[in-house]
Order: sequence, then C-alpha cells, then structure tokens
Amino acid sequence: MKEKVARRWITLLILAIGAGIIYQLPYIRETFYVPLQEAMGITNEQMGVLSSGYATVATLCYFIGGIVADKFSVRKLLTFSFISTGILGLYFSTFPGYGISRLIFVLWGITTIVTYWPALIKATRNLGDSSEQGRMFGFLEGLRGISNSILVFLMFAVFDYLGSGVLGVTWAIRTCSISAIIVGFLSWFFIEDSNPAGDTESISDLLKGLGQVIKMPKVWIICGIIFTTYSVYGLLGYIGPYMVRVYGAPVETSIILGGTRYIIQAVGGVLGGLLADKIGSRLKVLMAGYIGIILSFGAYMLFPDNPSIITALMVNFYLGAFVVYVMRSLYFAIIDDAGIDISLTGRVSGLASCIGYTPDIFMFAMVGRWIDMHAGRYGYMMMFAYGIAMSIIGFGLGLILLNQIKKSNKRVTSAGATN
Repeated sequence: MKEKVARRWITLLILAIGAGIIYQLPYIRETFYVPLQEAMGITNEQMGVLSSGYATVATLCYFIGGIVADKFSVRKLLTFSFISTGILGLYFSTFPGYGISRLIFVLWGITTIVTYWPALIKATRNLGDSSEQGRMFGFLEGLRGISNSILVFLMFAVFDYLGSGVLGVTWAIRTCSISAIIVGFLSWFFIEDSNPAGDTESISDLLKGLGQVIKMPKVWIICGIIFTTYSVYGLLGYIGPYMVRVYGAPVETSIILGGTRYIIQAVGGVLGGLLADKIGSRLKVLMAGYIGIILSFGAYMLFPDNPSIITALMVNFYLGAFVVYVMRSLYFAIIDDAGIDISLTGRVSGLASCIGYTPDIFMFAMVGRWIDMHAGRYGYMMMFAYGIAMSIIGFGLGLILLNQIKKSNKRVTSAGATN
C-alpha cells in the first residue's frame, strides 16, 4: 500500500515537473518578451503571430490529442513529447529567422498537444478518485509552479551571467530545451507503462464516444469556462512589459515578475485544490475567482500614470496572479464536478482544450496590435477591459453549469428514492 502511494506521488511529481518545463518554450515570451523581441528584431504584432501560429495548430491538435490519449500509453506519449520539444528548442535558440521560427512554433503545437496535453490530464485524473480530484489537479498546478519558478530563475541566471543580450537569451532557451529532454528520459524510466482502457477500444468506438461527448451541454459550458479563464491567464504575460513601457520600470522587473509568478502558481494551485475539495465544489471556487479578476484588472484601469506606484502595481499583479492560478488549477477538475465518466476524460479534455484555448489563436496578435497602434496606456487599457469582459461571461457560465449540476443531482436522488 505504501509503495502504491509513493509511486502515485512520484508520478505526480514527474508530471508536474514536466508540465512546468515543456510550455516554457512555446510561451517563452511570457518571461523574456522584451529581450527575445530585441534578439529576433521583430514587432509586437510579429511576436503575437508566433504565438498565434502555435495556437492555431495546437487548437486543432487538442481534438486529435483527446482520442490519442484514450488510445495509447501515456508513458510513450509523454516521453516523445518532451524529447521532440527540447530538440526543436535547441534549434530555435540559434534564431534561424522569423519564417523558420514560425515553423518551429507550429511544430511545438504538435509535440506539446497531440501527444502531451490530453495524456497529462488523463494521467492526473487517474491518480485519484472523485473526492481527490481537486487536490490532484491542485498539486499538479502547485508543483508545476515550483518547477516553473526554479527553471525560470535558472534561465534568468544564465541570461544575466552571459550579459543580458542575445547570447544570454540563446543559452536561456537552451537551458530550458535540455531540461525538457532530461524529463523525457525520466518519464520513460519512472512513469508506469500501463495499458489504458482506450487500448481495448476500436477507432469506431473511440469516435462514437467522441460523438457522445459533443452532445453533452455540460461539456460545452466547460469549454466556455476554460476559454474565459484562459483568456485572463494569457493576459498576465503583458503586465511586465506594461510596467516597463508605461511606467519606466527596468527590463529586469518584467523578467522577475515572469519568474516569481510561478511561486504564486505553486501556492495558488495547492491551496485552490485543497479548498475546493474541502467545500466540495471546484466550480464555486472558480466563480469566486472571476470576481477577484474583475477587481484586479479594474484596479489597473484606475491606477494613475505615475512611476511612483510601481510597487502597488506589483502587489496587484501578484494578487491577480494568485487568483488566476487557483482558477487554472481547477478548470479541468470540474469535469468530475459535472459527473462525466472517467473513460471519456481524454476526449472531453481534448474538446474542452480545443475550444477553451482558442484565445491563443487571436488574442496575442490582437493585443499586440492594440499596443502597437495606441501609444502609452490606451492599448493596455483595452486589454484589461477585455479581461474584465471575459470574467463576467465566465461567471455567468459558472452559474449555468452549477444549476445543471444541481438538476442532475436531484434526478439521481429522485431515481434512487424511487428504486
């Protein structure tokens, strides 16, 4: 029994470390936005297009990845994902040009999604029963935050040691790439090569299950909740550059925010998961989070244009990031809240990710265009207003799903009483 528990937590640790590393490459702009932009010599809109190219392929691949996760061994899928992503990162670190870089981001859309993301969600859900889903996903997000933080500070140390220029950015990217490859080998040796239930299903049965998922109203509401929450999460990466370009903060401030936010991720993920399991509803915690984001983003819009308030901006950033990471740790855990069978997890998470992560396709190019077109604060104010609108919509979707869950529970209770 003790060996089984120990193996479960070792598996969760490897899953979390890997999740903290693999997305640092396609989302490198969140930490090294300004230095990377200068090294590549591209505009804000082009930076956004790189992310949009990744997101366009990723969005299509989530749908495919859900079927793949329900069909094949997660050990093999995860190992391939880390090693291939790391190799592409090593090539990207040579800055082969804007066109080739766009291709690399597109390929990352395959290696970090088709063979990785739904497999990660399924592997995590399989680690605990219904009463443990909050803490499993919470600890995944929390440990992922610690992993993120350690990696980002290591990358920053390399960047700073090598002069904070092109050479520094190059080796920061290589540090991340090598780390991904190492985790790939660890996944092969330490994650159990179990045969998922999907291995016994034919392609016809898998597609039939996908059709069943598409017909579920609850699944589409979950898609909307992930869409709105992820929209807010994606905007966090612009707040560091906002402080640099509008308030005159040093570039290092943006990088430090990018690194320390992962400490907040660790705390928010763990506390959010434990709190959600304690009150028995991951969805209610998510809904409270939307209110917190409205307050945080509203504060950015009310702050005066004065460099002396940078400390207040940083405090607001950390409070908002804490709320976002609590929410992000739980939005896949609400699949269990909705009462969806575990055998459909890969397909549900694939479809939910496909729809929920579509902000990646348009949002970064859109926000980059706002910033390029409107000098000073105005472009960023449009960004914060967008985040507030998403939070209002997300809260409304949460109310609808909560009502549907209550109706389903009443039907189950009535049926049980009748029997």
